[in-house]
Amino acid sequence: MSTSLRAAITALAQALKAGPVSSAEDALALAALIPALHQHLVPAAPTGAQEFMLDPRYALAMASFAESAGHQALRTQIYAAHLIEDSAAHTLTSDELDAVRAGTTDFSTPVERSAARPCFANPTALLAAWLHTGFFEAKRRIQDAHHVIGQYDYQHQSYPAQYPLMAQRFNDQTRPPGEVLAAARRMSALEPKREEFAIPTPSSVLAENGELLEAEVYRQMEEPDPGTRRKLVSSCLKEAKNRTAKKRPEAEEGIFRRGERDGLVHYDVALRPVRAELFESSIAQSDNPRSEAGQAAREASEANEEHGGEFDQVGGAHPDFVTDEEAAASHEPDRAPLSPAARRLNGMMNLMQINARRLRELLEATRNRRSASENSQPQHQEPNIPLIKPQVVVMMSLDELEGRAKTHGITSHGFKLNATDLRQALANAQIIPMVLGGKGEILDIGRSQRKHPKYMRLGVTVRDRGCLVPGCTMDPERCNIHHIWFWSEGGVTAVYWSAMLCDTHHHDVHAGLIKVIPDDGVPKVILPSFIDPTQTPVRNSYHMAKAA
Repeated sequence: MSTSLRAAITALAQALKAGPVSSAEDALALAALIPALHQHLVPAAPTGAQEFMLDPRYALAMASFAESAGHQALRTQIYAAHLIEDSAAHTLTSDELDAVRAGTTDFSTPVERSAARPCFANPTALLAAWLHTGFFEAKRRIQDAHHVIGQYDYQHQSYPAQYPLMAQRFNDQTRPPGEVLAAARRMSALEPKREEFAIPTPSSVLAENGELLEAEVYRQMEEPDPGTRRKLVSSCLKEAKNRTAKKRPEAEEGIFRRGERDGLVHYDVALRPVRAELFESSIAQSDNPRSEAGQAAREASEANEEHGGEFDQVGGAHPDFVTDEEAAASHEPDRAPLSPAARRLNGMMNLMQINARRLRELLEATRNRRSASENSQPQHQEPNIPLIKPQVVVMMSLDELEGRAKTHGITSHGFKLNATDLRQALANAQIIPMVLGGKGEILDIGRSQRKHPKYMRLGVTVRDRGCLVPGCTMDPERCNIHHIWFWSEGGVTAVYWSAMLCDTHHHDVHAGLIKVIPDDGVPKVILPSFIDPTQTPVRNSYHMAKAA
């Protein structure tokens, strides 16, 4: 950095610390400097980067500053929209508008406003035309300002923000303002429609527990992990929306064909929570590389890729009137690598095939009344397709089971049940009482075996619900049970000394990047210091969140 540039930056920083900007000219000059600074930080072309810009440490530091600048720019955008409405800028004369655009405004003179019909009908129209953003984007910014800065009635009298708690979080420099505005918009959609001449009021929508919905959303936004935070907020808002909905969700359940696009037939599937849990369990097992069904789904795709598909005969015989060149040109091109969605589909199709085959064999046995000797396997064996065994696990408290609570249990994949769903699940259920965090020997088998038995894995699953690392969304079916006290160092197989981790984070633990502690039977992880300088033990609350 040159001496003159460093001196200018130092002088500017000292001037900003001395006090707030005291004139419109100084404030606008400072605002004009912001985009110029950004332009000097980004090279005009990717090949024009200076040598210091290729340092990864510089890249990380720059990313932090750019993120902070982006958040502050959004706050400034909303505040500018508020100022346009607050100052009734849409009533300026055309001469004043021309002067502002040209940068020749004399701020020491009184403001000239239109005595008759103004150039713009309202602040939204002015903002859209002035910034060339479009009407709906301008309207969104004005409404965002109403949510977190201030509201106005039809006589242009000012009132406090519609969401005072969201306003506090919006102005918190350590929080991203975008998610605050998004949550406020979704809450606004639940508000009763305000009459044209009614006085603006703060939010009045209530949550299920009787407190303001805004307060519950604000509390959920305290979650540090962004993915979990979005899920918690979305779940809270969707529950509020469902309470005000007039339609019964059961009436919307079904499989809906949406037509063919791009060579694929599209379906929409809408399921009640209990059925959704069964469906999720089936999908997780069919995509699990450790299960026979998951392996078969991958092998089936690999076989199709090797042989060109079920009906392809690459390199095989073809009619005499078809030349070798024509046959080669008609072959299907190489398939794309198998995606997780395709693996899940293969597993579900395998499940349908085995059910159809077994049903056919049962019908034949019933019709023919075959003897034991006749029941032997036929000479032509159909492929032995591994079976998926979906499992529905519902976690509930004793109060929920006895009907003394407002909640009705939650499934292992995070679907919240209503009273009807819970009764249906309990009708054919095997109820297993569990005391998590207890010292019972039944959940401790010492060093008699290293692998956790199924009942012990179920106990760990109910407690952890999935990978322990905050933000990880891996399903419990695809996670490992980790020995917190390493088996190689004399550890034991016990729920107390066990934790659920996905493959990636399991390797991170053994590599020393992440540390797992038992914490009195409820394990927590300590993230690397460059991620969490405070080294606070934490748990993943993503799986504990209600399904969105």
